[in-house]
Amino acid sequence: MRLQKSLCRFTFLYKFNRNKHQIVRVDVGSEANLQSILSLESDELLEVFSESRLGYVDVLVSPKNLAKCQKSLHSIGLRSVERVDDVGAQILQEKAALLSAAPMADGSYSYDSYHRYDVMISHLESLVASHSSEAEIVDVGTSYEGRTIKAIRMTADISSDESDDKPMIWLDGGIHAREWVSPATMMYIIDSILGEQETDKSDKMGELLAKFQIVVAPCINPDGYEYTHTTDRLWRKTRKPSGCRWGKKNWFGGCFYRMCYGADPNRNWAADWGNSGVSDDRCSLVYPGKEPFDQENTKAVKTYLENHSDKLKLYATYHSYSQLFLTPVGYTTTKPENWEHHKKVGDAVVAAIAQRNKGTAPYIAMQSAGLYPASGDSADWVHDVLGLTDSYTFELRPDGNSNVGFELPADQILPTAQENVDGLLALIDNIEYNNI
Repeated sequence: MRLQKSLCRFTFLYKFNRNKHQIVRVDVGSEANLQSILSLESDELLEVFSESRLGYVDVLVSPKNLAKCQKSLHSIGLRSVERVDDVGAQILQEKAALLSAAPMADGSYSYDSYHRYDVMISHLESLVASHSSEAEIVDVGTSYEGRTIKAIRMTADISSDESDDKPMIWLDGGIHAREWVSPATMMYIIDSILGEQETDKSDKMGELLAKFQIVVAPCINPDGYEYTHTTDRLWRKTRKPSGCRWGKKNWFGGCFYRMCYGADPNRNWAADWGNSGVSDDRCSLVYPGKEPFDQENTKAVKTYLENHSDKLKLYATYHSYSQLFLTPVGYTTTKPENWEHHKKVGDAVVAAIAQRNKGTAPYIAMQSAGLYPASGDSADWVHDVLGLTDSYTFELRPDGNSNVGFELPADQILPTAQENVDGLLALIDNIEYNNI
């Protein structure tokens, strides 16, 4: 049995170690408040760490900028509180756990550690080999750095012509690079659908495979995801160069300030693109790109969904963190016409998750816009442009009160994934297609 040399592939000389960086929580009650924070990000006083729909934004602040940042926030009337005093220490702790993990046998997968993109793909290929009558690999497209964005398509009697005509469920994860628990949860859901996990649900999974074709893309931003393993654990965006900061070049043709990389792939979709919750600073973590779908990965997923839009009955994308189930839409707080259906679905999903985890990690269902809008996300594009009522976003563990953020400990992978199998089954049971 060939072992994948996972440990050798981990380049643990992070360029950005975040030593003594703090997470500061800022109360945000409006889009204007958010834009004020984005202005401070452009002034390089902070980085947007995580946006919540519950009235706050977590920002990352270096030791040298802490006092100035706090003064600036106070001067514009924004209340803040320190949440984590050393993010770098958390990253080092996570790094040590990854280094101590046993190497994976080729094609295998585990849920006691986080894994690299090629380990995910190797496992998908192994699953297809073991479940050839109900699974196949789908090449969705190619990333900027040349990685194939792969998905797995699962349905009963997959080689038949009839399988292509079945109604489709699409699930994706890993659109934001640093949200490691998202691809891990996608992999567990895949294993569960194919009977490798959650074996007590095999009859239910069989019914789903007989009725639907289920396509799961566990990591649709592989360039960014790999970058979080090699260079910057907290990178959020894609890795395509976006040009010189503020478009300014020096006399020698280089950048006057610096070269910026990537766009926020969940601000890059043509749903109210570029209007709210974004920054025109190309180095910002919420830079939406020069135009919709100018990132190879978002364009590839868009094209696949468009080509199957006549069959698509459910779209769900998985993020972290905050333990939320988000319904359309995110660019306005005005409720859409199908809000009552969304509320019913959301209530069912969070109830199923609570039943699975016995209320120890409650999720909240709410409209994606929350207290302030953000434009250009994938679920809104599917809802508005493809006209699909059932288009949703999951925000996985931890909750907003946690101090670990994106560095969710590995012992939380399995419970996160398990509760979201139940959440997904409740979601499917309540979509419009199943209740006509």
